[in-house]
Amino acid sequence: MSPKATLFWASSMPFLRLLPILQEGYCNFSFAHDIIPVQLKRMTPDEVKKLKEDLLEEKKTLEAELNRIATKNPSVENDYQAHFHKSEPGDTLDEQAHSITDYEEDRAVEQNFELRLQEINDTLRKIDEGTYGTCEKCRSPIDQKRLKVVPVAKFCFDCAKKATLV
Repeated sequence: MSPKATLFWASSMPFLRLLPILQEGYCNFSFAHDIIPVQLKRMTPDEVKKLKEDLLEEKKTLEAELNRIATKNPSVENDYQAHFHKSEPGDTLDEQAHSITDYEEDRAVEQNFELRLQEINDTLRKIDEGTYGTCEKCRSPIDQKRLKVVPVAKFCFDCAKKATLV
């Protein structure tokens, strides 16, 4: 088998992406599922352990910041509501406007922190399930270089590019 044919993870790749390789004769298999997947460089157990520790530390920091600017919503898991800084009856219009501005800023930060916290929780779940590093769309392995830069990446570079997430 030629090296070009081994660049594909056929068990999870749509057949149409393999067709040019099959047509050009780079491999002698008749079905896409017969192609042997390449041995991609995976993260070592120590690297996964370090990543998990880093993610747990970031999660702890995010939760502390969220608790500082927001209150946990008891009826919705992983949801927070930004604190509203009530103005006093004697406050000027400027002070009241400032309270509203502070609330809106806290709300924007809270929403961004919630999204990041969700990404971290999803990544930690994938690590525990053993599915970390697999593209959610095409099921091919995500390049280790991409995971080092974006540890919470859900998609391989090709799928992210198609979805304009890159």
